[in-house]
Amino acid sequence: MLIAGAFILFGIALIIGLLVLYARLIPKSALRFLGIFLLVISSIESALIVWILVYIWNSDWTLWSLSFNDFWKEQLTFIYFIKEWLYTWFWNDFLNLLFAFLPAVVFLLLRTMFTTVIGIWFLKLSRQPR
Repeated sequence: MLIAGAFILFGIALIIGLLVLYARLIPKSALRFLGIFLLVISSIESALIVWILVYIWNSDWTLWSLSFNDFWKEQLTFIYFIKEWLYTWFWNDFLNLLFAFLPAVVFLLLRTMFTTVIGIWFLKLSRQPR
């Protein structure tokens, strides 16, 4: 699990570094599309956070005990096969860290903050003159 956490941190640092170095080379229309796409994804993730919080409020789960895996099993059973398919293709410890170890609210809050910041940054870059 520790190696998977280090792998995630290294991957995020690498992606952010590459974005900072090469973002000006991406065409403005692509930056605008990616910025809007990431902000739409952030709003969907925000709705999912609200759904999780309402589910926690109405059940026996606590904020720190409900993992994303448990939420998928109980609330998103119609797409649970996607998670099972992911486990056949990706590193299991990496997916366990994301889906089973981290609480669902923490995982989604971090992901939503990341996609929102990157989306706003892309939109700002698409409006700047070159």
